[in-house]
Amino acid sequence: MELLEREEIQLPLERLFNTSNAKVLDFLLANEGLDYTEDEISQLTAIPSRTLQRSLHLLVSEHVIKRHKKTGRMLYYTANLSSPRVSGLLSYINSTLMNNLNASISENNPKKGSV
Repeated sequence: MELLEREEIQLPLERLFNTSNAKVLDFLLANEGLDYTEDEISQLTAIPSRTLQRSLHLLVSEHVIKRHKKTGRMLYYTANLSSPRVSGLLSYINSTLMNNLNASISENNPKKGSV
């Protein structure tokens, strides 16, 4: 199985909503428990800085991500794992990933008797 390029795959929420908000949520939920600066998120998700600023502001105001200072004036962002909304999103993401994995296994292991 060969690795897919970033442009060929979409994460679960990004696929459903196809917005920068979904990209940010997917990224932070996939890396739960880790903190990232705005610059790091922008580089790793390919979201332009100004667009990312709007998304971060909205997601913080909706309490699905948290913003905090770690050192100096640097702001760090992480998923708000104590939010019931985030729990629901994680459940959806896990279900989608399992469904995709099962479909991939089925495609790569055809049943006996089929060509």
